[in-house]
Amino acid sequence: MSKPCLRSLVVLLVLGLVVSGTSAFARGRYYNHSGSIETNHPSWMRWISSSTSLAALSLPGTHDTMAYQSYGGDLTQTQSLDLRSQLDAGIRAVDIRCRHIGDRFTIHHGVVYLHVNFDDVLQTTIQFLQANPTETVVMRVKKEHTEEEVTRSFAQTFEWYRNQPAYNPYLWRGSHVPTLGEVRGRIVVLDDFGGGAYGIPWGALDLQDDWTVSQLADIDDKWNKVRAHLDRTQSGSSSKLFVNFLSGSSAMAYPRHVAGGINILGIDYRGVNDYAVDHLVGGWAQRAGVMMMDFPGAGLIDAILALNVRLLPASAQLPTDFNLIFKNTAYTIGGDAESRWYGIQAFLSNAAPGRSWHFMALKREWAGWMHHEGAFYQSDSMDDFTHIAFPSRTVTSVVGPAYLAGFVNGQLGSLSGGSGDRAQQLHGRLSSRFPFQLWSVVVKRTPGGLSNWAYADYGRGYKVSSGDYIYAVQGYSAADGVYLHEHGQQEGNVVQLTSSVGFLGDLGFNDLLSSVTILGPYQATLCEHAYQSGRCFTTPRSVTDINSVAGGPWNDVISSVTVSRTGIR
Repeated sequence: MSKPCLRSLVVLLVLGLVVSGTSAFARGRYYNHSGSIETNHPSWMRWISSSTSLAALSLPGTHDTMAYQSYGGDLTQTQSLDLRSQLDAGIRAVDIRCRHIGDRFTIHHGVVYLHVNFDDVLQTTIQFLQANPTETVVMRVKKEHTEEEVTRSFAQTFEWYRNQPAYNPYLWRGSHVPTLGEVRGRIVVLDDFGGGAYGIPWGALDLQDDWTVSQLADIDDKWNKVRAHLDRTQSGSSSKLFVNFLSGSSAMAYPRHVAGGINILGIDYRGVNDYAVDHLVGGWAQRAGVMMMDFPGAGLIDAILALNVRLLPASAQLPTDFNLIFKNTAYTIGGDAESRWYGIQAFLSNAAPGRSWHFMALKREWAGWMHHEGAFYQSDSMDDFTHIAFPSRTVTSVVGPAYLAGFVNGQLGSLSGGSGDRAQQLHGRLSSRFPFQLWSVVVKRTPGGLSNWAYADYGRGYKVSSGDYIYAVQGYSAADGVYLHEHGQQEGNVVQLTSSVGFLGDLGFNDLLSSVTILGPYQATLCEHAYQSGRCFTTPRSVTDINSVAGGPWNDVISSVTVSRTGIR
């Protein structure tokens, strides 16, 4: 039997033990009011094609970006991270409010001076771009509060900043919606002061910025406006830049409550950020545009970034950022194992479509040995659950379900140890017996059931209980070649060929053939006698019953095979 050359792959042991994992604090995943954040994507745009329009991207942004300290109290603070921390976390759209004073710009939120000046904003942003030249930063520049002690217009002072040698190379001067390649390493200005003379005109955007939330009970109404704009973004022109403000406030509903929600006297008011992360992780949006947020959490930022993975070809390798994206968005998925499985499926099928995904939601105690092909994602333990996902090249298996069941059942009595030991032993035996495809084995101590574990039975799978353990086996990514099966319908003993065999007796398969599977650019000529003699037939495709081929009967009479490449995949 010819041994195939499998793709680059990894065999991985993963464990979910009786010891409880860290509890999930899901609220911190959509809302963050601390000086740090559990996500980091300083160069996520590197994996986006330079030909991609800025309008096609989904950009996490912050409303009143520089209001990250409480100079004006809860009514005016909208962020918890300084500018560089926001950019490092993945934020790519910022909202800069400038007061024109003394022919310079100070940064305000309404009447409140934020103790930062425009030079600070430009210097920090440029330092970030110098360190991460694949990125671009979209910067809304808005005239804020009253002018004082000025001798020129707001636009003239902006132009003075733009012409400074330290800033000039980094400020893009176009007014159209550019491709990413046009603006990598530079700042794209959204001109909210000069009518479009200094950047993309603010009036040319498709905008939702209804910021008044008169009372906490109106938060739902604000979310409905955000969601409606997401729907417009989804169906809108691919060349139009859509901007969606999740922020809102009033004296009765502070920004942090609108964003993160609050419980007052036993009444829960759900925040806009909470609604938004569920909407995005649930797969209800494929293009988010620019989302300007207050106090965004790690999961919300990453849920927006995940939509940009959709812009990659399904054949492309997933970016390294996706590991952290998966972990952070997994915190938003709850319920029993079945609900979590559907949640993972919805998220990944939307964020990275066109791939053969394997999903699992597993509650302690379990263990798994899994073949994967370079991309493997596992969440932290959350309420004793772990979420696992990995794509495979295909979900094709060439081992018949009855034969697989018989093989697995024959191994169970000799397995020993705990879940991890049993998973390793069974995986090793499957891989040794059927080396032409990949295997995943999960072993769980009882109880099972969809409330405790759920997995994608893609490829060909088998599940069985024995004693205190439940075993789930999946086969997938069968290698290209010609497969000979002992019984019809691709059942029974199986051997894989990538070259001709003069006598099948050398493989213990003489006069046993009943069906054929052909994968990849191969065809087979099957002959009744050794060394390609006697009656023969040729097939470039799979045959579930060789007696259906003209010139038979052929069942259990094949003794030699010629394997040739067709050059067609």
